[in-house]
This record gives sequence, structure tokens and C-alpha cells, in this order.
Amino acid sequence: MSISIRLATLLFSLSLHALIQAPLAHADEPPAAAAAILAPTSTPAPATLEFAIIKTSEVRTLEGLSYSGGSYFTSTRLQHIALLVRHPQGNFLFDSGLGKNIDAQFKDMPLWARPFFSYGPVSPARAQLDAAGYTSIPRIFLSHAHWDHASALVDFPQAEVWLSEQEKAYLASPHAVSVFPSQVAPPSIRWHSYAWQTRPWLGFARSLDIFGDGSAVLLPLPGHTPGSVGLLLTLAAGKQYFFIGDTVWKSQALAEQKPKMWLASALVDDDKAQTMDAIAAIHRLQQTHPQLVVVSAHDAAIHDGIGYFPHFVK
Repeated sequence: MSISIRLATLLFSLSLHALIQAPLAHADEPPAAAAAILAPTSTPAPATLEFAIIKTSEVRTLEGLSYSGGSYFTSTRLQHIALLVRHPQGNFLFDSGLGKNIDAQFKDMPLWARPFFSYGPVSPARAQLDAAGYTSIPRIFLSHAHWDHASALVDFPQAEVWLSEQEKAYLASPHAVSVFPSQVAPPSIRWHSYAWQTRPWLGFARSLDIFGDGSAVLLPLPGHTPGSVGLLLTLAAGKQYFFIGDTVWKSQALAEQKPKMWLASALVDDDKAQTMDAIAAIHRLQQTHPQLVVVSAHDAAIHDGIGYFPHFVK
């Protein structure tokens, strides 16, 4: 979730009541955690994994609104994306981007909060995938359940929607600004949750290897929400990409180990200290693995360098 440029005109007149969250209807309780997601191959081997970034919307804002220390005189682009992963054992989405019903869903946001958030013209992932012949998406994994990542879940009624047990618990309590009932409450959503494996991976104490071959590994990044996760993808040639959700909105925040702007963090980060721990962990990983490409969910400059669906990174 990113802060709109309209916030710049409101910063100096913001009153304290704007930080109080209104009650929100609870989402349906997801089912019990599953022991495994996909059956691993009998002999793990480098997989022919490919991925593509699906751009669903873009908005301009001020750099200073995207991270602490950014310039209030520099404009920057933020995006809402879904990630399509292709693997011999099956395809999946990581996050869903903004969906075809976002205008109606956005009415779930409290009136006082709407001036702080916005989005541009929407090109839903469902429409882009249908046009390219991807009529069936069997699974969606969420980095976290905020409105700009879960908007299109209802566009994929056939998909299993997977989230961490911690994020499942997060959905059980109200989060007026960030979680919309219209997105997470429909009974058509096929919720599943997973528990972490006590298997260290790149400095993280726990992980979940989706296919059992090391090509797509979920890693815990609590802070922005209690159950936020990142997705580490390893291509057949060995190059790695780490999709980190909303731990930061801009890559400069990682380089400088800076949090989101104070108001943005107050509105959208569940635990600022844990978020800073996650930033520090990713920064350390970048130092020890300089070839690793770290991808924030909203940083258009990073996305531009990778390219967009129907282009696949192989």
C-alpha cells in the first residue's frame, strides 16, 4: 500500500483523529494450515522457472512520501503489480494487484483515509492473463493481505489463495485502512494457510520451499503485517530475485536502511520495529549476495529494469 501525492497538501493540517481506525467487518476465517503446498519432486534439481511482472496500475507521488529521507521536491512512480511464476509443477501468482472491482472495493476505506491513497488507471491481471491465454491460475500466494495486493482475489475464483498462518490471524481482527471486507470476505475465495518449515535459508531461520527444488522459496518478513512474506526465485542459470512485498516501497530505503515516511508507517506498518528488522535482514542479504535482485512491490524503477508481462524473465 502506498501513499498518494495528495498527502503532500495535507501533511501540515493533519489532526490526530486521522490515526484512529474505524471498525471493520471480519473476513471469513481461513481453513486450518496445510502440511504442504505442492508435492516436491522426488529428486530436487534446478527447475526451468520463469516469471513475469504484471503491471496493474501506476501512480505518481513525492519521493519523500515513499521513504524517510526522500526528497519532497522529486516525483517518483509507484506501481501495483502481480507476479506470474511459471514452473513445470504448475503456475502461480504472487499477489494479485488491483482487480476489476477496485473502484467499488475502495469504498470500504474510511472517508478520512481516502485522500491519503490513490491509484491510476487499472489494467487487471485477470484481463491481461486471459488475453494471453492463461485462463487458469491454480494458486495465488499473498505477500500480505492489504487492499492493493488482495484486490483481484475475487477475479480468480478457481484459485487456491495461500497465506501464512500469521497473516491468517491478522485477518481475524479489523484493519480499517488496509484490509477491505469486499476483497477478503467473499465465500468464493478458497483460503489456505501454511506453517513455516524450520529450515534455514539465506540467513532466515525459517522458510517454505514451494516446489521442493529450491526454485521458489517463501521467507518470513514480519513487520508491515505480522504475516508478511517474501518470495525468493532462483532461475535455472542461478540468478536470484527476491520479491519483498511492502517491507519498503523504494529501493533507496533499503540502501539507506530507512523506514517509510512517519505518517505512512503509522498508517500501514503493523510493527515499525519489526519492519526495521526486516529491512536490516534484507540489507545484510544484499551485502553478502551482491548479485541478488531485490524487488519491492511498488518500485516502478526496479520493475522497469526487469520488464513486464508478456515478457518473461528466464
